[in-house]
Amino acid sequence: MIPKLSLAACTLASFASLGAAACGGSSSAGLVGTGSGDGGGVGQDGAVDPNADGGGTTGDGGGTTGDGGTRDAGPDAADGATTEAPIDPFAVGNAWTYDVTQIGVYPLCPSGSHQGKVLGSSQRDGKLAYQTQSLCANAGTFYYAVDGDVVYWDSAGTWTLVLDAPVVEGHTWSNGVSTYAWHDVGSVTVPAGTFSKCWKAQDTGGPSYTIFCRGVGAVHWSYRDATGNNGYDALLTAKSF
Repeated sequence: MIPKLSLAACTLASFASLGAAACGGSSSAGLVGTGSGDGGGVGQDGAVDPNADGGGTTGDGGGTTGDGGTRDAGPDAADGATTEAPIDPFAVGNAWTYDVTQIGVYPLCPSGSHQGKVLGSSQRDGKLAYQTQSLCANAGTFYYAVDGDVVYWDSAGTWTLVLDAPVVEGHTWSNGVSTYAWHDVGSVTVPAGTFSKCWKAQDTGGPSYTIFCRGVGAVHWSYRDATGNNGYDALLTAKSF
C-alpha cells in the first residue's frame, strides 16, 4: 500500500513516501502537493512528503537507481517481479487503518484514526492505475501502478517512481527530487500485530521513512518537512484483506 515513502510515499513514501496505497501518496514513498486534484508530491516547503509517494518526474515511469543508472530489478526480480508476497499489495477493496499523529502544523494529516483504501482501478496514462484514498484525511486520492515490488505514482499524467526493486539492503533509487534506500528491519510490531519481512524506505537526505512488510504494505509512516518540526506519524492498527 505508499505514500507511501512517500518512500517517502506516502511519497516515499513515500515517498516516499513513501507505502503508497494506504497513503495515496510512501511515500514514500509517500505528501502535500497534487494527486487527483488535491493531493500531492512536493510539500509547500519544497520537501518531498512520503504521503504522496512522489515528486519530480521520470518520463514514462522510469526513474534512476542510486548510481545514476536505469532501474534494474536484479537477478531475483526481473523488472520488479518477485516470487514473494508484494511489498505494497494493491487490490481493489484493500484497506489499511492507521492511528495518525499530526506533528506541529500539518493540516493535510490530522490526528485520529484514518483509513487508506484502494477504491477502484482503470487504465490511465498507459498503465493499470489504482485509485487510492490517502490515510491523510485532507489529502484526497491518488493513482498508482504496480509492477511486482515497483510502484509508480501518476503525477499530472507522468508516471513517477515511488518504490523500486530489488528490495535488498542498501538499494537506492530516486524519484527525481529525493533519494531513498531500502534497509532490512526484520520483524516489526505495531498495534495491528507483529509482521515479518519488513523493510524501511529511508529518505537519505532527511529523517522521513516508511516501513513496509511483505504482504501487508506500510505499517509505519514517519514524515517531517524541511524544518523538522511539521509532519505526521502513523501506525497500522488494522487491515481488511
